[in-house]
Amino acid sequence: MTTDQTAPADAVRSPTAEKRFAIAEIVAPLVTAGVMPFLDPQAATTVSTFLAAPALIAGANATGLLSERTLAALPGGDILAAHRTPFLVSAITTATAAATATLHGLPGIDALLAGWMTMPSLTGLVSTAWWGATGFVGFTLRRVIGQTRRRPTLVPASPEPEPTQPAPVNEILQRWYTHISAVNGTHPHQHLTLTAQGPEAWEGVIEAAPGRQVTVDADTVSGVYRLPAAWVSITDGPHTSAKHIHVRLTAPTADEQQYSALEELWLKRVARPGGCMPGTHLEGIIEDPATGGVAAWIVADENTDVVTAPEAHRIAGALRTTTLLVSVEPTTDPRKAKLRVMGHSPLEDGRPLPGPEALRANKNGFVQIGTGISGRPGRLQIFDPKVGAQHILVAGVTGSGKGGVLQLICLAYHVNGFAIIYGDPKGSSNPDIARMAAHAGLGTEGAMGALRIAYAILLHRIAESAATGAKNFTPTPDRPFVAVPLDEFAQLLGDKSPDAKEAAFIVAAIASQGRSLGICLTLCGQILNLDQMGSNTAIRDNVFYGGALVLLRSDSAQKQRVDLPDAFAGIDPSKIPAFWKGTDDTLIYDPDVPEDDPTRTFGVGYVVGPDERAEMMRAWILESAAGLFDPDNIVIPADFPDWDDRDRIALIPVGPAAEDDDNAFDTGATAWVPTQPTTTPAKEPTAEEKILFVLDEYRDPLGEEVAYLHLDQLTEMTAVPRKTVENTCGRLVTAGKLVRNPDPKAKGEYGIPLPKTPDPEGTND
Repeated sequence: MTTDQTAPADAVRSPTAEKRFAIAEIVAPLVTAGVMPFLDPQAATTVSTFLAAPALIAGANATGLLSERTLAALPGGDILAAHRTPFLVSAITTATAAATATLHGLPGIDALLAGWMTMPSLTGLVSTAWWGATGFVGFTLRRVIGQTRRRPTLVPASPEPEPTQPAPVNEILQRWYTHISAVNGTHPHQHLTLTAQGPEAWEGVIEAAPGRQVTVDADTVSGVYRLPAAWVSITDGPHTSAKHIHVRLTAPTADEQQYSALEELWLKRVARPGGCMPGTHLEGIIEDPATGGVAAWIVADENTDVVTAPEAHRIAGALRTTTLLVSVEPTTDPRKAKLRVMGHSPLEDGRPLPGPEALRANKNGFVQIGTGISGRPGRLQIFDPKVGAQHILVAGVTGSGKGGVLQLICLAYHVNGFAIIYGDPKGSSNPDIARMAAHAGLGTEGAMGALRIAYAILLHRIAESAATGAKNFTPTPDRPFVAVPLDEFAQLLGDKSPDAKEAAFIVAAIASQGRSLGICLTLCGQILNLDQMGSNTAIRDNVFYGGALVLLRSDSAQKQRVDLPDAFAGIDPSKIPAFWKGTDDTLIYDPDVPEDDPTRTFGVGYVVGPDERAEMMRAWILESAAGLFDPDNIVIPADFPDWDDRDRIALIPVGPAAEDDDNAFDTGATAWVPTQPTTTPAKEPTAEEKILFVLDEYRDPLGEEVAYLHLDQLTEMTAVPRKTVENTCGRLVTAGKLVRNPDPKAKGEYGIPLPKTPDPEGTND
């Protein structure tokens, strides 16, 4: 169903005006030839000069120099657009007659009009060409001259017409052919094929000649079909010479108007060539009740391979909003991303920590430390059941809330049974963390002592692992995870620190070897460049790139100091403002206007693990952890045999620094050597032991009935693969250690059989 096979329709423009213009085009050459010879030379020259203007306009119109916008602004511009060729030919023949009469007078006009009778001759060729061109104009405009007068179509005054019936298919195609794709149309040879049509909209594919691009725009379609341009959407098509078109026939609802406005703004300012996300469009725009705004998918166009997230301040500028009210979140699909344009940020009103139990880790070691813009938990991983303890890095300038985040993380360590070895070079950064730590080293010397103790525990566990052949670390109450939070780490690791050499050696050792031995680092500071990490790539690679990151507001130079991981594509923490802004500032201060005091954005940042994407979040507000941790339940690394000797260990330099320290033993301290392991740690329980342990914990204490658990429950509670659980339970049933639930509706449930009761009469024999 293409326009190539469709007859032209009647013009929508005024037929009376078009007929008059056509008559003028036909008779202008003849009238000029008949009148010009009888004018005096001065008058003839004036008329010839005057007739040059229509010729110039006709030439510009025919070659496309007059844009659609210019033609729309001119009186009769629609007629000029439709009569490009005949108007040009008429202007040329008229100018030829005028020039002949001016230069050669009446003999010249006689030769122009009757010279064809002298064929073959040069005069005859000119005369024949002139009469042929004049006849071509009349032949081309015969349809316009022959059309009957009819009542002009009345255009509704309202810009939002709502037709009750869809336009017939042939009318849609006829209008397109007559005014757009025909030889005399606005865009010749750019044909329309309808793909769908209904009472509310129609859509199709516009195709240009092979190798040429479609140039039809929404304004052209709007004028042809007498619909608002905002109702017309033209997007990339299946190939470079085609585009998709969607035309609404009814006014959009209030929500649709909001969405269409966003789509229009996106295409105009964001997806344009040179914009911050060219070659993209929006899909699936929906209301976001949590923010009073909208959410949508950003999708790559047909000729765009991937969606590249821009920096937040760029897209905020393009969408005319602020960095706190716009969010672009990449997804696992490289051709899609999530867009959120907010009326207000749900993070502005910070939420206090609900209680210490909110920091309880799930079975995969994730804890929630706040809430993301989308409403999803802002969480990080403190341990991985298969890999071991997870390193964490917290960064942000003073006032960004990094001390509160570090306090949340350490409280999570406490709640989840970690032993905390805390180092604070400043000595007073976070007193509550010092109180919940198994050992707290305050001040520069104290912080170095904490690192030495952590390093001693690492050496012990390395020796223990070598002696027992253990591969995976399984925490127990006596052999817990050990967390080593180091506050303001640059004061020890920075290039100006006198302890940088030893501190970098210890931190690098824990970063490289600690995770599989249950020892994790938590580095907290302001600057992330390598110089402030002891110039040690092992620290950067294992903590910064291999651990969980919490990036709060940073200084403007932070992004240039370090390459952020891929998860932070398009994110620049330095663009987080220090305050939530209130009303806009005025140029002139008015004392009668009450002050709108801004509130700080502390705790606002991004949290991400190695396999996740970054989303703006705000950490729980926690002024003090006092009263939220149990002083009587502070965990110590009981598996470390020299724990009681930790104060002496804290004084002894280690690694290369020990060789440079001539005063290492002035206090009588002697070099510390790890105690050889004398006991073998408990081996990983088997699947059978885990299943029997869970069922034993679950069974009826009175022994009156069997307590059954389903295979799915056993799989989750034992962390054993489902197939292994199923096979082990079948084997235990055969061995008489388990029984199946006899109820046919409870297939897949198992329990420990009830103990046999004594039978004094021997009936059980």
